[in-house]
Amino acid sequence: MARRRAAVARAAQSFQFGRSGARLLALGMVLVSFWMLVGFVTSVITGAQIERRRAAMALEVATAQATRDELTRRVEYAESPAYAEQAARELLIYARPGDIVILPTIADAPQVVAEPVPAVVALATQPANWRGWIEALFPPAP
Repeated sequence: MARRRAAVARAAQSFQFGRSGARLLALGMVLVSFWMLVGFVTSVITGAQIERRRAAMALEVATAQATRDELTRRVEYAESPAYAEQAARELLIYARPGDIVILPTIADAPQVVAEPVPAVVALATQPANWRGWIEALFPPAP
């Protein structure tokens, strides 16, 4: 038993921290805290990115649903008798019995008489301005 107590006492002495051990422990705790803080910040940034992407996808889904509803409404109209009648009247120029049909006539276009183009008259040209300056500054020899 005495040996056991001596072994336990030696083990306890080897685990005693001095000033350097306490500093080492504090440094380890600071590093672990920093590591956890970096992980937390990364998680917050990732969460914000996911939230922005979720909002963008929700907007895209709403746009797709509105487009689907508009196309469904158009298909329902295209399959209705009202559309068939409208297409027959506009494209095939059909009329119902009792309708008054007015067909426009195109009047003959008046003939346009071409007027003769006046002849181009040549205008007297003046000498270039720089020539006048050269003659004024350097008169020709007499």
